[in-house]
Amino acid sequence: MKSLHIILFACLTLIPLGGCSMTCPYNNTCSSSVPAKHTPPPVTLSKTPYKIHVVQKGDTLWHISKHYNVSIQDLMAVNHLNDASHLTAGEYLIIPKSTYTKPARVSRYAAPSKAQQRASHKEGFIWPVKGKITAFFGKTKSKINKGITIAAPAGTPIKAIQSGKVIYSNMYGPFGNTVILRHANGFSSVYSHNRKNLVRKGQWVSQGQPVGTIGASGNVSTPCLHLEIRKKSKAINPLLFLRTP
Repeated sequence: MKSLHIILFACLTLIPLGGCSMTCPYNNTCSSSVPAKHTPPPVTLSKTPYKIHVVQKGDTLWHISKHYNVSIQDLMAVNHLNDASHLTAGEYLIIPKSTYTKPARVSRYAAPSKAQQRASHKEGFIWPVKGKITAFFGKTKSKINKGITIAAPAGTPIKAIQSGKVIYSNMYGPFGNTVILRHANGFSSVYSHNRKNLVRKGQWVSQGQPVGTIGASGNVSTPCLHLEIRKKSKAINPLLFLRTP
């Protein structure tokens, strides 16, 4: 009889109790309630070494850098950006605190007369035409591209990316029909390979006004636009300045 009791006791100890497993996931205790999900405390931006900028439609990295007085290179490094032209409205950018203590006011452009100021009421640089970028700014294996090339259907109007004065409208060697606009603050823009130039030298054009049509003049075989933006005659990457679509 005593041996039978021992066997029954041994069997009962092997049967797990209902509702409680052999091991408990929460602090080795059994409980019928699930522990509350941990929520981290809210971040107070004033006490952190950075500021958050929410990208708005039309923002460019250049305008953001000028507003917060920080270089484009620093913005790209802090936010791990590989493509400075790819900004999406609504995304967040980190602005290091030490750089925005003395923000700089940005004058996008200042027209030389009141009439021209009224004509250039829009800010920033707009895209001259919709199309696929087939060549980017910078060095390639065979040459240095001082602008970008945008493929588009022949005859498509080419818009002035910003209001300005036409300082050149003629053939320009391998670039074919070319228009050059002078803007404020030392900027200028170049539109090449046009089928036809629609403006003349000395003319004032407003932002968005057609300055030519897409063509294949010069040393290209398919319809496209070669666009350059220059700052005091130095070519700079247009994708840093064109508005976020």
